[in-house]
Amino acid sequence: MSATTAVDSTAEMQAYYGAEAGLQQALNVLRGNVASHNVAGTPKMTFRNAVTLDKSNRAGDQATATRLSGWLVYDYRSPGATYDDRVKVNPTDNTYSPLTGIAFGLTISDPDATPVADGDPPRLVINSIGYGPKGAMKRLEMVVQRNGINFTVPAAITVVGTSPMTFALGNSNASGYTGNDTYSTPLAGVSAIAVNSGNQSQAQLTIDSLNAQGGGTSQVTPSTALTLNASNTPPFLASADATRLFLVQARDIASGEGRYFTTGATAIAAGLGTSASPLTTVIDNFGGNVVTLASGYQGCGLLIVTGDLITQGNTDFEGVILVLGGTFNRNGNGNGHIDGGIIVASLDPRPDATTGFGAPTFSVNGAGNSDVRYNSDAARKAFDSTGVSVSGVHEY
Repeated sequence: MSATTAVDSTAEMQAYYGAEAGLQQALNVLRGNVASHNVAGTPKMTFRNAVTLDKSNRAGDQATATRLSGWLVYDYRSPGATYDDRVKVNPTDNTYSPLTGIAFGLTISDPDATPVADGDPPRLVINSIGYGPKGAMKRLEMVVQRNGINFTVPAAITVVGTSPMTFALGNSNASGYTGNDTYSTPLAGVSAIAVNSGNQSQAQLTIDSLNAQGGGTSQVTPSTALTLNASNTPPFLASADATRLFLVQARDIASGEGRYFTTGATAIAAGLGTSASPLTTVIDNFGGNVVTLASGYQGCGLLIVTGDLITQGNTDFEGVILVLGGTFNRNGNGNGHIDGGIIVASLDPRPDATTGFGAPTFSVNGAGNSDVRYNSDAARKAFDSTGVSVSGVHEY
């Protein structure tokens, strides 16, 4: 290999390093680890803000593409450019030269052109151009998902499994179950109740009975139970094996954040999140003690329980609760609100199990005016708590 070829190869490697540094710094911004500078209103970073020009870029930036200049420091202007177009990597001071240094430039885009009315895009594409010595350049493209876990909630209450299920909505004429979005800026609603086809008639009978008992208005809205099918069922509920694979992923995510527990007591002691700081929590209590959520505000985020779960009539929770393996019971009087969604599936959740779904249990007893309400913002918080994930990187 000639000396010239060796030098050029080194420059190419350094350019590649620059492109990788750009992707990593973009991820740090998207994960909320970087404060903005010179951006109107000092916004919080979201996927929507990342592709909104005056929230992604600093004030006065002449660039027409979103590039996170309001979060990263672009401080080198290439010859012929009309604005600073590179972030220095090495060196980072005024001694940087394109002949010897390493830098990068970014663009961020929404490949799905998600309408603003639909909220944050589900994914973004990050293009990073790495600049090495002697004019070397490398281009990397990365696709990032807003959430490590994300799916469409079929209903305020979704019950998966064989028939006959155990299904009760209580006997109070003041309780309520709604799939209408209760968020202050509502999106499209969902069903109140969703079940497998073999349980649809039983669910409908329960709904009709509650709505007819005399509360003045329908207590279950919409009043028709949704039948789950291939088009409206989250992929991880397509089979018991798919659910078990999902749980492997969920355990990994929770373990990485120190949020994997085997008992409810330790999980609750650690906290289940707040509206401002939602958390992903996995409680792997299958075959062990029941998890009991007490009265009052219990948390916010994504709560996954593999064994039995009991809530009280005045338990409050924001987010999505998944009971994948055990039973769900709500006991006693109260005016608690579960905002977001609940999914219950009966199965053996252990990774090496081979059995299919069994007969599920969702049971509410007692009076009071507690309710379960679909809320798109609470669901968003649940999925956002699982963190930004990378789904692919390639050179182009």
